[in-house]
Amino acid sequence: MKGKKAKSAKGYGGYAGKLRSLLTFKPLVYGYSNARVRAMRTSLFSRRQAEDLLRMNTNAAVAEYLSSRTGYREDFANMPMKITDEERVELAVSRNFSRTAQKLLQITPEQSRNTLFAFLGRYDIHNLKTILLAKKLGKSKEETSHLFVPAGNLGLPELQGMLNAKSSDELYEAVRASGFGSEFLSSASIRHLPRAQIKAVLQNPDSDLARLEILISALDSYYYEAASSSVQPGERDAAIIMNLLRSETDAKNAITAMRLKRAGADRKTIMASMVDGGNFTKIQLEKMAGSKSLEELVPLASSFFISETGKAEFAAAEQKYKSDGKLSHFEVVFEISLARRSLRTLRRSMMSIGAIVGFLFLKEEEMNNIRKIVRGKALGLPNERIAEMLVLVG
Repeated sequence: MKGKKAKSAKGYGGYAGKLRSLLTFKPLVYGYSNARVRAMRTSLFSRRQAEDLLRMNTNAAVAEYLSSRTGYREDFANMPMKITDEERVELAVSRNFSRTAQKLLQITPEQSRNTLFAFLGRYDIHNLKTILLAKKLGKSKEETSHLFVPAGNLGLPELQGMLNAKSSDELYEAVRASGFGSEFLSSASIRHLPRAQIKAVLQNPDSDLARLEILISALDSYYYEAASSSVQPGERDAAIIMNLLRSETDAKNAITAMRLKRAGADRKTIMASMVDGGNFTKIQLEKMAGSKSLEELVPLASSFFISETGKAEFAAAEQKYKSDGKLSHFEVVFEISLARRSLRTLRRSMMSIGAIVGFLFLKEEEMNNIRKIVRGKALGLPNERIAEMLVLVG
């Protein structure tokens, strides 16, 4: 009798094992979601479409094109009254991106949904930075709200509450009351900063660039730590996803170091603004932070680029910087390199969360490109100057 029970249990265990294997079989788990993502990729803006937008004379024409001839049609519905054409486009692309993020969450297998949630946290960071920088630049609440990308944990009501805060105490409490904010403020990324210092930056971001950069660095550190921790070591393509995260961390550190060095920040301040988790070693970051000038720092940052194409683009950006002193030339080449790496992640990832993350980053670049075009036109920039800021790959 015991032998039969043992045999039965063994048989059941074997069946359970086969069932478990079937339920975690990658083509079965990720086949549908990866097929959907690859189909969605065909709807991403092509280089030609971006160039068509660039050639349009007004933002009204851009809005008309997007609302009548692209997948952005429904995102132009129920627009607020009395907003500019630039703001209409800004709001529409934000809505479209948020819809896309929700669609990705719906098609992502349950076992990888937490990973995607963690990656969507980058937009909570974006929105908090938007509030801080809007205060620094004296932007109105109306102008600022169109720039939100409510694709993460923070919803529009919470973001509006933060934006409407009348004091640093009220803003601090609004952030702390949110799920995202309470986790961030209790994390190791921010714990070393005194509450009074955080509130001082929230009250007047323009008072001290170094303190603002340190707070922004803490936000970035929190995101990268959360995103990195969400990637399971045994997950297929985990190495590819982690390399993409490390590359983004390196690019952010290089640009932050450049910006602070030009502002005259010392080595200690720059190092306090660096984000952990990238491929740059501490020695490399120390060398960048300790550079005597931006000109001395630039060659050190160039080690980020591996391909001959990337190296050549960085060298061209350096020449442009020497001509007009604009750091945006460097920012664009870092963005282009990251977009190429995102595209490789999408192409190489088979039956894993990697394809979904790669697509998310490419969709973000599409949103950024459209925003750059309408902002450039609103400022009266020539098409050649706007084209230099676009990140077009694939």
